[in-house]
Amino acid sequence: MLNGGYVERWVEGAIFPCEMAFFIAVCSLAGVDRVIESGRQDGYSTEILGDWASQNGRQIASVDLEHDAARAAACRQRLAHLPIQLVRGSAYEEFGRLARDGVGRRLALIADGPKGWPAISMIAAATDDRVQVVALHNLNPGTGGRELFERLGGKQSFYEAALKDPGPRWRELKAREIAFAGGTAARSLETSSLGVLRIDDTNRSLLRNAWRSEFGLHQPVMVRALWQLGAYAAATKLYGLSYRLLRR
Repeated sequence: MLNGGYVERWVEGAIFPCEMAFFIAVCSLAGVDRVIESGRQDGYSTEILGDWASQNGRQIASVDLEHDAARAAACRQRLAHLPIQLVRGSAYEEFGRLARDGVGRRLALIADGPKGWPAISMIAAATDDRVQVVALHNLNPGTGGRELFERLGGKQSFYEAALKDPGPRWRELKAREIAFAGGTAARSLETSSLGVLRIDDTNRSLLRNAWRSEFGLHQPVMVRALWQLGAYAAATKLYGLSYRLLRR
């Protein structure tokens, strides 16, 4: 992160450099050999993941709707030199396919789109025995999603609690992040919003079997059942029905 110029290439809306550094550190400690990402927008976090993977023989798959054709083309060009599987489509459909395709022995799942409860439900449905790390962006203080992450993994799911005594390289990274983005970023750099949950047998079961009213019809157990039948498009429609019902 410090030597790759990524701090100064950060763009508004992307995961912050320190948050990505924390995610990669947790993945490295967990022995992750494949990361599945949903939501790449301009490809900032995806490029960091691809760079990390290219140095260690790991694999990256990234899903995005690519609604903006020009932006998507620029993103693909930016990532063309890296070994990343770029998938165009709905995360609710493609994420399930990628998580169930059998590639990789130890997986990490990271969602920066969709957001909130829909992303948590999707991640929970995809969390099988191979998944070692899950991460979600925009888990802001005081939100139910952040509280769930802290209940499953403790406050250590966020870097400010996990890194009680950060070393000099971390302090340098944080200082550069503040110097570059502190005056322009739409959200505060004081509190991280990327929750990174290390998965164990206990919280894996709690996450996989979570049943919450916020999920609507898109309950993880129902989504997983559709995926097992190969009905990935139906799982997407399940979310669409939930969205309409919850807006009433």
